[in-house]
Amino acid sequence: MNQRWREAVQTGQGVQSKYKQLVKAIASDIESAALPSGMRLPPQREVAADLKISVQTVTNAYKELERHGLIRCEVGRGSFVSARVTEAMSSYMLDKDERSVVDFSIARIVHTREHDAMWRKVCASFSTIEEQPWIRACRPIAGFEHHRQAGVAWLAALNMPARADTLLVTNGAAHGIFLALASVVGPGDTVLCESLTDHGVIGLANVLGFTLKGLDIDEHGIRPDHFEEICNSERVSALVCTPTLNNPTVALMPDSRRRAIAHIAERYGVNVIEDDVHGALPAKAQTPIASLIPELAFYCTSMTKSVLSGLRTGYLTMPRRLALRAESILRVSSWMASAPMAEIATRWIMDGTAQRLVAIQRERLAARQAVVREVLGAYVLGGHPHALSVWLRVPDNWQVDLITRELRRRRIALTLPDPFVVHGARKPKAVRLCVGAEISDSSFKAAVETIREVFEQYPHVHDFS
Repeated sequence: MNQRWREAVQTGQGVQSKYKQLVKAIASDIESAALPSGMRLPPQREVAADLKISVQTVTNAYKELERHGLIRCEVGRGSFVSARVTEAMSSYMLDKDERSVVDFSIARIVHTREHDAMWRKVCASFSTIEEQPWIRACRPIAGFEHHRQAGVAWLAALNMPARADTLLVTNGAAHGIFLALASVVGPGDTVLCESLTDHGVIGLANVLGFTLKGLDIDEHGIRPDHFEEICNSERVSALVCTPTLNNPTVALMPDSRRRAIAHIAERYGVNVIEDDVHGALPAKAQTPIASLIPELAFYCTSMTKSVLSGLRTGYLTMPRRLALRAESILRVSSWMASAPMAEIATRWIMDGTAQRLVAIQRERLAARQAVVREVLGAYVLGGHPHALSVWLRVPDNWQVDLITRELRRRRIALTLPDPFVVHGARKPKAVRLCVGAEISDSSFKAAVETIREVFEQYPHVHDFS
């Protein structure tokens, strides 16, 4: 047993003090990486016996650590150190703007002069409006009625029927996913997702305390047979999925599979939370799973990945039976979405600006995706002409961490698979390349050619970094 834990509880006075000292000692070991992510902690009875304290004291300490997201406790398996998603993210993605680095690590749109012009235009129009209720808003929790109606119109273009009374305006898609999960799951509940999923979902498992399990995937997304197998063997509270341009695999689920997933969810009473943040990007709108089972499903999208990165306005639809609950969670978590941002989104939806910016985005993404296919086609595992990223196979002669390190030396940043891997899933030998880097097209092609050059080389015999 860790000597620091023993010393910590010996210095405390009383059970409460020992519990606090143990929490502090274990947290310190986690923060310093003495207890690495994924490590299994000793059983509570073993800790109690070794430290000569009560089992209840250890249990309270473990519960406190879990509440803070430092560990996760899985029934029948034990307690494990949680991945510190937000703190570790800088290891995988650039958190700060480094002008000398070609940043392929962040999924964002290709920003153009048209985006700047449209933004300046809408800001200028605001300066001439005398009556602006959206800057004084403090009561319309679910969103202004005309903001919600604009959301209904936007979702209709994505083949998602919606009503204003079951739609919430959110601060982006991540906020919507949080609201949906918080509405239907509690600590210890089982939630399913793709075995490779957006790192935000993995982080929410730590925050909300549910058990996240990854489902087998192929080039089309979740395999329905594995989904049904898990539903048949245990109680599942919810499925979180991204059928359209999954992050990071870029899988696009065909209509037949969406219907199969919906049928299984309906048969077993599983809530579905569909993340369709990329839904506006493909030229042909898909069939949302949520449209097939509206009484079981949440549907979430936003403007950030298709219209403008800073326009963090999203829309969440929910089953009628959960509308009041979801709205109350919105109230306690952020009171309401940012009304000025929602006003801009509403104006752009109603006057066609949003649709024009999406069309521009498709054109720019297609051009950059074509460059990637031309230069790195042999390594593409998952791609789409209108996707924000590409999923690349790492050559056999390289290890994933070594090749990303070598590219980083050459001032190119890619994303490792680590932040997307659900606990227990196999880590693929692949990296994500996001095509929205804010560089010229010529610099983009040059950087992609550098990636191919590194891929085709063999690594150093010695790694001195």
